[in-house]
Amino acid sequence: MRKIASAGLSLLALLVVSFAPARALAQAKVGGHIGIAVPLLTVTSDDTTNIVDDTVIVNPIGVTVKLTERFAVDFETQVVSPVDPEGDTAFVVAPGLIYDAGPAALGLRVAWQIGAPVNVGVIPLVNFGIAPVGAGTWFVEAAFPTFVSSEDPDVAFNVVLHTGIGF
Repeated sequence: MRKIASAGLSLLALLVVSFAPARALAQAKVGGHIGIAVPLLTVTSDDTTNIVDDTVIVNPIGVTVKLTERFAVDFETQVVSPVDPEGDTAFVVAPGLIYDAGPAALGLRVAWQIGAPVNVGVIPLVNFGIAPVGAGTWFVEAAFPTFVSSEDPDVAFNVVLHTGIGF
């Protein structure tokens, strides 16, 4: 599992370097986002639950480095708080690449659940800017985190709704 996690991080680094010419890195712009997210559906190798069965509040916080007009690297962390049933707060590190496709941004993150059994995940996402808010933009995002773990359940797929402010 550690080899998978290392390979995932190496792949992300390779993609960043591949898409970012030296000139673009020198002109990189820094931004970020903060928001709130809720998993609407979770399908594991053992069970399927929805927001009524398992209510979780996720607070994503990210620092974004725009490499080119269309490509960015987003260094996101997530504070995960199980509300009902109550549980321990968790922490996820989820760096990724974001592509601005015009009306929507498309992304792919590699993620690790810190403090959990050995794991690695991928998070494809689609992000839509809704309206300007001061110097930022209110957005809504659909994300689909999928994790593989060394313990049962060994695979988990989620459908997550995320909203927040990007700046």
